[in-house]
Amino acid sequence: MDAERLNDRVARGLGQAAARIGESYETFRPSGAFNPLSRSNLLLRLNVGMHQQDRDWSRTARYGGAEWLAVHDTAYTRRGDYLCGPAGIFFIASQPPLLPTLCVLTNRVLRLARPDGASQAGTNGYGGVDEPQETVLLDAWPASVLLSGAVNRATGALPGEPGPARWTVLLPALGQPDAVGLQPGDLMTDETGARSVISAVERTDLGWRLTATEAVT
Repeated sequence: MDAERLNDRVARGLGQAAARIGESYETFRPSGAFNPLSRSNLLLRLNVGMHQQDRDWSRTARYGGAEWLAVHDTAYTRRGDYLCGPAGIFFIASQPPLLPTLCVLTNRVLRLARPDGASQAGTNGYGGVDEPQETVLLDAWPASVLLSGAVNRATGALPGEPGPARWTVLLPALGQPDAVGLQPGDLMTDETGARSVISAVERTDLGWRLTATEAVT
């Protein structure tokens, strides 16, 4: 039996298992830089069984853990798709043949933008960055944003004054984020209005992994 036929049978078997142990999820495939969960990107509904990284379903969710495994018919999905259902909003980070599908649980909805340069040579007005001076790269993208520590306090800070928070941000590998080309210095705003500055960018086989530092004034 060749690998393609074997993978097809495995996908079918996973779909049969999901029909018994899974719940109904909507599958979205991003088609642009804005709002990947718009109804125009809806592919289908399918049964998915979500569990954390244990093979015998004996471990519950762990604090701060974004990686989950999915049991579903993989013939209908691919890396970069979003799965939205009872356990939350996930994106598929990896879907290798004959192996479990790795998903990332999202907890924030992000807007990523690039600050524009000075409008003219010489003296300019206000030197900070506001929204009219930004070029939007991505908008309304569900992502995983987890705390990874805090930056050291600035010299001269008051005792007990915390430094800005640092976040680890995970975004899908496929679709518009790859076409945009994220880079340090880009600005991140979540659905609460909190703003951060991207300080490091890593393009991995599983998707984008960013480090963001809380923007403070």
